[in-house]
Amino acid sequence: MTPVSPPTAPPSNPQPGPDAQPAASTFREVELKLHAATADLARVAALPGLLAIADGPAVSQRLRTAYFDTPDFKLAANGVALRVRQEGDRFVQTLKTVNSASPGDSAAVAVRREWEWVVAGEAVDVGVLTDPSVVGLVPSAALDALDCLFITDFRRTTLLLRPDPLTAVELAVDDGGVYAGGNSLPISEVELELKAGKVASLFDLALMLQSAIPMRIGTESKAETGLRMVTGRAPGPVEAEPLGLSPLTTVAEAYRHILRQALRQFLANESCALAGGDVEGLHRMRVALRRLRTAHRLFAPLIAAPEADRLVEESRGLAKRLGPARGWDVLMSGVLAPLLADPKAAQGIDRTALERLESLARSAGAGPAREAMAAILAPGCTTTVLGLAAWLEHGRWMSEADGDRRAMLSAPVTTLAGGWLSARMAKLGKPAKPPEDAKGRDKLRRRLRTLRYTADFFRGLYPEAATLPFFAALEQLQAALDADQDAVTSARMLASLTGADPKTVGVVAAWIERQSEKRRKALPELWKRFRAVPPFWS
Repeated sequence: MTPVSPPTAPPSNPQPGPDAQPAASTFREVELKLHAATADLARVAALPGLLAIADGPAVSQRLRTAYFDTPDFKLAANGVALRVRQEGDRFVQTLKTVNSASPGDSAAVAVRREWEWVVAGEAVDVGVLTDPSVVGLVPSAALDALDCLFITDFRRTTLLLRPDPLTAVELAVDDGGVYAGGNSLPISEVELELKAGKVASLFDLALMLQSAIPMRIGTESKAETGLRMVTGRAPGPVEAEPLGLSPLTTVAEAYRHILRQALRQFLANESCALAGGDVEGLHRMRVALRRLRTAHRLFAPLIAAPEADRLVEESRGLAKRLGPARGWDVLMSGVLAPLLADPKAAQGIDRTALERLESLARSAGAGPAREAMAAILAPGCTTTVLGLAAWLEHGRWMSEADGDRRAMLSAPVTTLAGGWLSARMAKLGKPAKPPEDAKGRDKLRRRLRTLRYTADFFRGLYPEAATLPFFAALEQLQAALDADQDAVTSARMLASLTGADPKTVGVVAAWIERQSEKRRKALPELWKRFRAVPPFWS
């Protein structure tokens, strides 16, 4: 496949539709996207494993698509994308939600609603956007200000796959580019769209592809990629979404929802981590993996699945490869950056020596940062995520469970949540104040973190008003202990710097210790407040 040349923009003035508007076709798209090297794309549709289950030959066509929004991005702010795609001699206008997935939907799978109209040309037909089915998705104030912001132009090769009589999946191999303002980004991806059957089939096919050609799970639509090019905004870190468990949620449903959420958070922060400008994305990927392991440890005795144990353990190995980069960022963002930004705080520290120290730390952290990115991009990372998602969605751990285990997995999760929370609370012990030594404080911090994750999993089972005082006290205590551990990490990274001036290192280390001492004085009161709050599950 040969990438197409940059296209010419369509007319920017939206054209009104005729009096008799074409009816909208409405769809719900369920899709899994994979990125592959451009050199590998031509091999995909010819893989023997795919041809063996293909329903008919591959079909190729060139697709040119213009994406529209207002200059201030009203549609994007409303969570929709508007495009007009040329397919041969016809033009199809599509309004699509950026992502309509709910907390219960599968990780790695994009779920979108879309409405289509056949229109006269590449300019937007604003008349069809008054269709009752899409009222509210396109602000009326946007209709007269729509303009073409970017274009995609690529060759798509499709195969209809039928792994079994009840399943149909369209495989699309896209090779081309996104063009905006004289800049371009390549499109080199494979999309698996579920036409019929169960979502687990998407993961099975993705694993088949991954075993033949190294790929990486894609989390951005073409619309999101183009919008990022136009705005110039780097991808930022993404918080975990609310779980949405309720008192009616079963044990099995809770397990599936919690693991899905962890995998989604891991994937959602990948773009930020790979962009390299904000290490918080990398940190949240590690948090997602910790949450995944915490949840699996809770449920593992009931799940009793060696395959899941193995996959979760693989995620631990991945998290370890991401850790060292975070350590250097703690030193640079938590110590050196504040000192360089505040001359008063850095009083008594030579500015030139401090800048030299910052340069050495940045150089020392470059290697671990590259290692973290390599770990994310490695085929093993994708294989682990796809494998865990496939295992989770097939659900044989539930359907093939023996009678007693199936009964426990089918019971409301409220029957277990309170006991699990009490057990984690008991692990904190009842000391009058936090430990005096750094090792003891770190142990308490880790146990509080596990309690926090567990409480967060199940907070939806209880009245919100009852949970708020507990989380407020817990978060303050945890933040103080996290800052204390960050100081320990900073001091360790500082001491390991090769070529640093010993005098400067000593002065900075003393500053770290003074800040730590101030924070440690607040710990007994924070601990007392936390212990005074009744657990919301009691």
